[in-house]
Amino acid sequence: MTDFHSAVDADGVAVITWDVPNKSMNVLSLSGLAELDELVSAALADAAVKGIVITSGKKDFAGGMDLNVIARMKDSAGDDPARGLFEGVMQMHGVLRRIERAGMDPKTLKGGKPIAAALPGTALGIGFEIPLACHRIFAADNPAAKIGLPEIMVGIFPGAGGTTRLARKLGAMAAAPFLLEGKLSDPAKARAAGLIDEVVAADDLLARARAWVLGAGDGDIVKPWDAKGYKMPGGTPYTPQGFMTFVGASAMVHGKTMGVYPAAKALLSAVYEGALVPFDTSLKIEARWFTRVLMNPSSGAMIRSLFINKEALEKGANRPDVGDERVRKVGVLGAGMMGAGIAHVSALAGIEVVLIDAAQDAADRGKAHSEGILDKGMKRGKVTAEKKAEVLGRITATTDYAALAGCDLIVEAVFEDPKVKAEV
Repeated sequence: MTDFHSAVDADGVAVITWDVPNKSMNVLSLSGLAELDELVSAALADAAVKGIVITSGKKDFAGGMDLNVIARMKDSAGDDPARGLFEGVMQMHGVLRRIERAGMDPKTLKGGKPIAAALPGTALGIGFEIPLACHRIFAADNPAAKIGLPEIMVGIFPGAGGTTRLARKLGAMAAAPFLLEGKLSDPAKARAAGLIDEVVAADDLLARARAWVLGAGDGDIVKPWDAKGYKMPGGTPYTPQGFMTFVGASAMVHGKTMGVYPAAKALLSAVYEGALVPFDTSLKIEARWFTRVLMNPSSGAMIRSLFINKEALEKGANRPDVGDERVRKVGVLGAGMMGAGIAHVSALAGIEVVLIDAAQDAADRGKAHSEGILDKGMKRGKVTAEKKAEVLGRITATTDYAALAGCDLIVEAVFEDPKVKAEV
């Protein structure tokens, strides 16, 4: 069984259909990527083929990349997982760049074949990065469909050219909500934002895409960044307008992430550095930053928690059978607002608490937070003196880490400073 299949119609348009067997939504695998590359290459080499339409055999176009592919890429280079990841990502770039260049002469930019994407429904992640490499994107008028690049929400960023292409297509500022926030849009809003080119009735989707392919000329299939004299919308980093855009974006990213989440900073770095060099070099820069993010343990944990484990749970997976995991003693590192609150609700639930801070008076203030809440409860007649003494008796405020001995769970709630957190 194959993920892609192709048929050439009477007018000479090769329709490549993505239809992963036994899946309700198309997801891209390494074998699927190879199939797509083979079918596109064959169509470009066939003199009888005038152009290509890439579409889906399902109600949606694609849900993205199978993120389990990342593990396979890491394993492909043996003891050098970073090399395996980089080479795997560059392989994806190669396939999408061949779609984008479509067989045209690299000097004259003539002789290529038009390639259109026809999206019947939702197109996310790599399911939108593939269309971004096509020469024109058509989407069915389906208000329920979502189009965009949500990778930042699972700890990575669009690494198959989506970051570079969207930034060059819209400019860094206009692309920011879709790249840094993972904003998704229905087809009409995606068209208004410049993400796609046309929204057509669902029944006319393939016919409209075919008609465009048959009528497109050499000038219609050259991407702006491949054309002579291209200038990035909004300016590159070393122009007056672009400088302010990138300074503002850097401040916004740091303000929201406090330097803790690596993907947003890496994405911005890829856009910034990529804007200073030719397009093919910028793809390599994107691949290097993407590899760096994938090698970061924080991103790996987010992918596992927010995608792989979530997907398993949605399919009915259960936790393995384990022994008694109840928490009877908890350690809380940091007696500020967050730590004091955790200590209070834990003690209220009958759990012994060790509340630690760098200074004894700070630890005492954290415990006093619970005392204040309990005093209010006593005034309202909801807490007895015995209950107050019992709850406060469960909280030990200290600076001594040795008191953590025997804890079933330790919660880190120290000041939001990466250096302080790392030291603790």
